[in-house]
Amino acid sequence: MEKKDLIKLLDEIFVPLGFKRKGNNWVLNGGELSKLINLQKSNYSNAFYINYGYIIKGLDLTTTTHVENRLASTKKEEQKRITDLLDLETEIPTDQRLAELKKLITDKIAVQMQSVNIEADLLKDLKKRSHLNNIPLVVKQYFNLPE
Repeated sequence: MEKKDLIKLLDEIFVPLGFKRKGNNWVLNGGELSKLINLQKSNYSNAFYINYGYIIKGLDLTTTTHVENRLASTKKEEQKRITDLLDLETEIPTDQRLAELKKLITDKIAVQMQSVNIEADLLKDLKKRSHLNNIPLVVKQYFNLPE
């Protein structure tokens, strides 16, 4: 499998949802928020990461997104599988790899991205998190969240 296959898969999932692709990014601009999905190649191998997040239109942007996430799991076995699926060096049949990735990306990213459309949705999502350690201070202040 090659990077172009991953791009095609992400196109199949996100373009029908209104995202536009530019290079390795898929963007959907909204009134209060923009949504971003990014395909990032590892510097060390033929492995990839799928990052996704939100840009708050009312805030200055100093990084790629204000709230950033990565396709991952807190479950050890599932995280290992995600890592293996996104490492194109692992011996996994292409059809199987694409089918599993499609399910994971749809369940973990697309569903969430479709449910967060305005600032209130994003705030509700942030309040569900067990911690806000990876949320920038500017975002915590904007939403009056504990610093």
